[in-house]
Amino acid sequence: MALTTPPKSRSRQAKVSLPDTHGWSQEARRAQLREALIRQRALLLADWKLGFLPLTDRTPFADPADQASNDFEQNLFFQVRTRLVTKLKRIEHALLLLRTKHYGTCRRCHKAIPDERLAVQPDARFCVPCLAWMENRAGRN
Repeated sequence: MALTTPPKSRSRQAKVSLPDTHGWSQEARRAQLREALIRQRALLLADWKLGFLPLTDRTPFADPADQASNDFEQNLFFQVRTRLVTKLKRIEHALLLLRTKHYGTCRRCHKAIPDERLAVQPDARFCVPCLAWMENRAGRN
């Protein structure tokens, strides 16, 4: 029985957002990052259209369990919508920064964010050390 390499799955290909940009010009890397941001924005807007359902009436239910379930669903829907809008704002801000020299610069230490991090998260605002520092500091409070 010969061993062969399995074919790449579609999910694995979808996770890879950018090709290896080592040796590419700055303009080519920015173009790739811009395309990734535009793609993410389009996917989020498509999800928004699918998930934009009006909130149901806040009429009280006779059964407390039904009322709790309804309140939980509305709360969850509101949180998802809030996170989606926040992500869209971050993507739009990153697209605006791409037109300036400030894209790819950490907002805390003002050093360049590595291309590897931007390839994974094109709307990144902080480098990994600063993000870890902020999370560690937030964990103490």
